[in-house]
Amino acid sequence: MIRQISSLIVLVALGGCASQTQGDVLEKVVFLGRHGIRSPTVSPQEMQHRTGHVWPVWSVAPREMTGHGTDALRAMVQAVRGYYSQTSLFRSLQSCQAVAQEAVVWADTADHRTRQTGEVWAKEIAPGCSLQARWASTTADPVFNALGSPAASVDSSVLERDFDTAKDTLPEPASDAALKALQGLLASNACTEKPASSQCLTTPTTLEWKKGVPRLKGGFVTGGMAAESLLLTYAEGLPLTEFGISERDVPHILEIVMPAHEAENHLLRRLPEYARARNGMMAKSIRAFLSDQSVYAIPGILPSTKVLVLAGHDTNLAAMMALFGVDWSFSDQPDSTAPNTVLAFERWRRSDGTREVRLKVFHQSLEELREAKAPDIGKSAITLSPTQPFFIP
Repeated sequence: MIRQISSLIVLVALGGCASQTQGDVLEKVVFLGRHGIRSPTVSPQEMQHRTGHVWPVWSVAPREMTGHGTDALRAMVQAVRGYYSQTSLFRSLQSCQAVAQEAVVWADTADHRTRQTGEVWAKEIAPGCSLQARWASTTADPVFNALGSPAASVDSSVLERDFDTAKDTLPEPASDAALKALQGLLASNACTEKPASSQCLTTPTTLEWKKGVPRLKGGFVTGGMAAESLLLTYAEGLPLTEFGISERDVPHILEIVMPAHEAENHLLRRLPEYARARNGMMAKSIRAFLSDQSVYAIPGILPSTKVLVLAGHDTNLAAMMALFGVDWSFSDQPDSTAPNTVLAFERWRRSDGTREVRLKVFHQSLEELREAKAPDIGKSAITLSPTQPFFIP
């Protein structure tokens, strides 16, 4: 098993139906999904400069979702739709007239891949209904990233304390072993040079500020980026033989190196103060929508809207972990926020008339991503127990 599942999590097999208790009714749902498989965020030349190793050339420009990534995402959304298809909420979406009144797909405007992701969701969540994904007309949307905007303010002293706490609770020895394994794969002599090369991953990870925005600097930044890029390369179907890894050994190697990426999340993206400043508006919008309040940050949401899709990034998923007090990991996928991972916020009305919010996370295994195959959500869905309550009327 890649990592043990948190004690906050209970695996449930729902038999292909989202309802858990007879008589309960699903009234609303928010889907927060990461985009599909993308190329590394920098060019192969820059990847080599940062890591000391030659990287494969992709079929798309840096940061773009691939055709294979689109296929895998399509399979994932179809699986989500199938999972909820027997609920009364989704049965109503079989009418295109209802779709126009009840469903909104809102994507991060900052990246082409998230806008594409929104379009896939719009097409597959309500097939044949011409649902349109939408996004902000500006270059940035504070729902997905408010840092650097008037909507965000970071308390530096609080963030520094969060960071110090995170360093003390960094999972060891997995994260240290991940950096050592990556060093051997990428630039085995980088740490023995005098002075040590910038490609040495044992450099301490520190918190720094640039134009008032916090960021990490050090080994886990390069290591986390490299580990995720190896996973994306494999998921895309590209060989890793140039790294000295045979195809049959790749899943095991990824299991070893991905804790570097998880550590990068642990040290910044999941810090409460950072998550609040960066994605507090997203969390507030989700709470407002599920509480039948106005959602000012996302246009187009009507009182009749029942399904809200947010097409975003792994950083958004990491922030929701912090803001709602949840955690998860997968036995067949070493990246807890891998491409196409979906966090679902469900509002249910119990038979006694009271309401509750249930959180679930859906994912594709490493091999399902590589094969662009739909998961069996009924068997792999994870139900989460948030420590931060919702306020539902």
